[in-house]
Amino acid sequence: MITDNVFKKKFIKTIISEDQAIGIYQAELFWKRRPKDVFQTVLNDEISHEEQLIKFLYSRGWDFTLMQKSTMNFNRYSGWFIGSLLSTLPRRLCFFFHYMAEKQAANSYNDLMISIENIQGMQWVNSSNIKIKIQKIIDNEKSHSEIFRALIN
Repeated sequence: MITDNVFKKKFIKTIISEDQAIGIYQAELFWKRRPKDVFQTVLNDEISHEEQLIKFLYSRGWDFTLMQKSTMNFNRYSGWFIGSLLSTLPRRLCFFFHYMAEKQAANSYNDLMISIENIQGMQWVNSSNIKIKIQKIIDNEKSHSEIFRALIN
């Protein structure tokens, strides 16, 4: 069993990762990377994921530390850097990296779901619907992965 505090740290780490993904897709759209509709859809989904997670974070009475906020800013900028680099790659290679990253994101959310299952004193879990939301995010990340896998071919 994990404690509420350990879960909180894992949860915030997931939000910070989403922030980097947002930066990556923003950069690719800025550089007019094609297929623009796919990147825009995925970006909108990533923003939605982050908003849902932050809303849950605040509903629990949790907040970000100054260090976590700084890390989020750093990750957004590093996401822009990574997205700019990805924009210079051949399309198939770019899509391969996105395929792998989205697959990894789904796995990270799956790990978060496992953590939820192992929290001590989980009375708040059922009342928050967080498991349902995370499962939808997992499905969404898997869908993104499959979209990029299809684009590789």
